[in-house]
Amino acid sequence: MNQVTPETTIGELCGYEEFKPLSNYFFTNMTEDVWNRPLDYYGFKKCGFAETLERIKALVLTGQPLIYPVYQGDADKESIKLIFMPPVPSVPPISSMPPDHTSGKPYVLICPGGAYARQWGMIEGLAMGARMNRLGYPAFVLYYRTAQKPPFDRPLMPEPIEDLAAAIRLIEDRAEVFGVRTEDYAVAGFSAGAHLAAEWGTVNHGFAGYGLKGPAALLLGYPSISTDLFLDMAEEARRNKQEADVSYLKRLGGRSFTRESLREYSIDYHMDRNYPPVYVTACKDDPIVPVGCSYCLIERLKELGIPYAANIAEHGGHSFGLGNGTEVDGWPEQAAGFWQQMMMEQAGTGK
Repeated sequence: MNQVTPETTIGELCGYEEFKPLSNYFFTNMTEDVWNRPLDYYGFKKCGFAETLERIKALVLTGQPLIYPVYQGDADKESIKLIFMPPVPSVPPISSMPPDHTSGKPYVLICPGGAYARQWGMIEGLAMGARMNRLGYPAFVLYYRTAQKPPFDRPLMPEPIEDLAAAIRLIEDRAEVFGVRTEDYAVAGFSAGAHLAAEWGTVNHGFAGYGLKGPAALLLGYPSISTDLFLDMAEEARRNKQEADVSYLKRLGGRSFTRESLREYSIDYHMDRNYPPVYVTACKDDPIVPVGCSYCLIERLKELGIPYAANIAEHGGHSFGLGNGTEVDGWPEQAAGFWQQMMMEQAGTGK
């Protein structure tokens, strides 16, 4: 048994035998410098590495299937996977459900971030899944299509949204096997993964267009909501004679994107009164995704009368994951409580 410490590097961690079944999903498409960094570089305590690895070890020891291909028999889509994380045995969800809900537990589908270039699966996927398991919920972590390298001739979108839809269909088709119900699910995401989760509620690329049920809630960590804000940041950097990295926007809209063409994937332009309830958390000192994205989302939710809860902190930066010991400490539990509240209210209104 290898002891994992804050000084353990990502490369060392992925080489440990007890984690090998899931190690390909800890950090995907990473460069050598990332593999050589210690876990503490990302925040060993903040990101909940110890509790996450303990949960992964327990899941691997069960011997049950954990990795599911989202598409069957399509070699071009072989990398799109779902990691199934069943809840900790004998742990009920944090609130009881109405008596007519007896066909399984509500699940959460989690989309890790990574600027649509990669997935920070450990920090922004498996950790959230482990925490939700501890709260009594089944969790699935989605590894959707990405675009790593230039020239980004064509847009990546809407392929990740198609992957999200296919993943939900897979879960619905095997709901009895997974022990979940098709109603009341939540979609969670972080950064670009939160953008993907937020797309699922939109009128132009959301669940209705795929003929699927909408989620009871979206649980979003530092979501990259507004393409306008990212372009504003890039233009400000150029005015200050600084380098402006727009590779994220090229992945969304292709090499020849314009402000107008990007708005197809700017969430704030495509919300209506049927948008799902939202829990959102972010920090004002985030250097990657401007906190203005979260404020933009909140304003649209207010305008539309959509239920929401927000936990916006002064300090905490980007990629804080579970946020243990930070100003947003406890946000996953708050998000789960919000989700439960939305389930109960929707059950009461018959929606």
